[in-house]
Amino acid sequence: MPSSFGRGSSGRIVPLAGDIDADQRDAMLAAAAWTLLVIASLLDFVTTQFGLTAGFTEDNPVIKVVIHHFGFAGFAVFKLGALALVATAVLIVREWSRTAAAGVVAFGALLTSLAALTNALALHGVLG
Repeated sequence: MPSSFGRGSSGRIVPLAGDIDADQRDAMLAAAAWTLLVIASLLDFVTTQFGLTAGFTEDNPVIKVVIHHFGFAGFAVFKLGALALVATAVLIVREWSRTAAAGVVAFGALLTSLAALTNALALHGVLG
């Protein structure tokens, strides 16, 4: 008789991945997306700071104004505000679909990752 349980790394009996229900799947997707978004936001912040210190200019006009008027502390508050805006969007969207809500976070993580990657490539001389 096939079992829907297997032994985890600790030797405990755990459900196999195929037995994850939709709520568990959505929770794992959301956790992964939030983790990526927070890491990408930190990387974007740090690479922007390094780039501006090294003499690069900020391409995003909104961020340029924020940093000009409020410095890196203002930029940090702006990044936190962006995360709060994503969280608000997630609360609204998840009323219709938890999967779509995780997608909103994943999309934010993708955009922020691209910004951090562009910064890192510029810092390493790949982009000019």
